Amino acid sequence: MTFAEREKFLFSILGQIFGKADFVVIGGYAINAYVLPRFSIDCDIVVQNKKDLAQIQKQLQKAGFAERASGKLPYSGEFLAMASKEPQATFDILAGAVEDRLSGTIFPAEMIFKNSAKRVIFGKSSPSQMKCRVVDSELLFLMKACPARTTDIRDLFMLSALKLDSDKMQKLAKEANAKIDAEKILSKIGSKGFLDALQGVHGKLPQEQYNKTLEKARKNIQNLV
Repeated sequence: MTFAEREKFLFSILGQIFGKADFVVIGGYAINAYVLPRFSIDCDIVVQNKKDLAQIQKQLQKAGFAERASGKLPYSGEFLAMASKEPQATFDILAGAVEDRLSGTIFPAEMIFKNSAKRVIFGKSSPSQMKCRVVDSELLFLMKACPARTTDIRDLFMLSALKLDSDKMQKLAKEANAKIDAEKILSKIGSKGFLDALQGVHGKLPQEQYNKTLEKARKNIQNLV
C-alpha cells in the first residue's frame, strides 16, 4: 500500500472519530495545519477525560485497530496506543495530560484545550484534509522544544516561519514549568546538513527563506530560557 493510501486511511479514521468525542490534535498532524506538511502514519490526540478516551477506543476498534499499549502516566493522566496492521497506522491518545518523558515537562489537557482552535490539517502524500481542533502554534512549538528530538527540532524550526507570539510562549512555558535544552536545539538548527535534512522531509526551501526562519527560530528559543 502506498504512503498516499495509508495517509488517506488515517484521515478517514480521524473523520470517524470527529464528533464522537472531544479531542485536540497534537504532534505531526498538528504541524501539518501550519506549515509544509510532512508524512506520518501516527496521529497524536489529547482528550480531557476517560469517557472520551473510551469512546475513541470504541471507534478505533470498529475500524480494525487493536490496543498496542496503555497505562497511567507517572504523574498524571493516561495513555492508549491503538494500531492497525493493514493499512498500517497508529493513534496515540493521551487523557488528562501530555507528559514529555525526556524533560519531565507536563502539559495538562486543560491547557491544551484552552490553547487550541478548529483548523484544517493537510496530508503530505494525498489531497486529504479535514477540519478539527488543533493545538495553537505557540503551545505546539513549546511541546516540540521540550523533548527536542531530531523530528521535534525540525518541526519547531518550520513553525518559526510563522508569526509566533513570544509573550504567549513565555507565559505558557512558565505555566508548564517547561524544561528546554536550548543549547542542544541551537546547535542542531545551526549545524551543517540541517537544511538538507529539513528539505528531505518537508520539500524544497529557498535559501533566503531558510536564513530568515533560522534567525526567527534562534530568537524563539532564546526567549524561552
